[in-house]
Amino acid sequence: MRNFDNMAHVQPRPSFGSTPGTIDSYDHRTAKLFIELGPRHFASFVTSAAGDKVMEYEFFHLDEKISATNLSEYIIDRNFNLNDFQSITFVHNQKEFALVPSEFHRSHLDKSIFETIHGDLDDFEIQSDDLSQWEIVNVFGIELLTFESIQRLFPNAAHVHINSIYLKSIFKQLAEMQEQWVKVYFYPSFFNVVIFKDSQLQIMQSFYYETQDDVIYFLLTLTDQLGLDVTSLFMQLSGLIEEESATYKEINKYFLNVSLEKSIDSNTLLPEDQDQPAHYFTPLFLPAQCV
Repeated sequence: MRNFDNMAHVQPRPSFGSTPGTIDSYDHRTAKLFIELGPRHFASFVTSAAGDKVMEYEFFHLDEKISATNLSEYIIDRNFNLNDFQSITFVHNQKEFALVPSEFHRSHLDKSIFETIHGDLDDFEIQSDDLSQWEIVNVFGIELLTFESIQRLFPNAAHVHINSIYLKSIFKQLAEMQEQWVKVYFYPSFFNVVIFKDSQLQIMQSFYYETQDDVIYFLLTLTDQLGLDVTSLFMQLSGLIEEESATYKEINKYFLNVSLEKSIDSNTLLPEDQDQPAHYFTPLFLPAQCV
């Protein structure tokens, strides 16, 4: 794993990625670059134009959100800004978002809606994803300094919120969904949860946690509030959770139908020499399948 002296507070574990020196050369003009920004993590990966192969990838566990300066330094260090990619997409994995029914959405009100929910103390660039399949518009904010830094290096980059990626992916699975379905995507120090009942979206939310007890408390509280039956609902876990961890074992004590979501597409995308379990990559590579 490459180390970056200018990237503050990068933890050596559980960071993972392509082994330096073993990445095969590829034509950037027929490749797609994805960069994900989270509150406690940062990731990048490059896929083929068809999205069926990962050329290289890196995942960093951070103590704090990557700064605009360190993001620029990373991009320049990796020479991403010097290559003519077919497309460049930034995936924003943070809690500042609002789901608005399409029939009530008015673009000129996006800023007001966002600030009503999240306040106006910080400066944000307001973006939106039109999720026509769900008849929803996802209004989200990007920290202004980060957005301006990205614009200087990649003025034509696309921006998408992680919840939009989840919903696009889940829409493809509706026909096979059970009556009550919970998806939990684990990242360093927080998880995103998406809950469905009778094929209807009930809630999408992020939760920070320190112990397995925190995770159980949040999940049980949500299921109780939504009137879900813990004995019959189906729960899929993916991302950074170990099958032998205390968190995984505790979840299985309270919920009877729990499985690790190992995306077939992610398995196909992965290099053969990677050591991490397949479910680590299910949320990470979703953008390649949905953008």
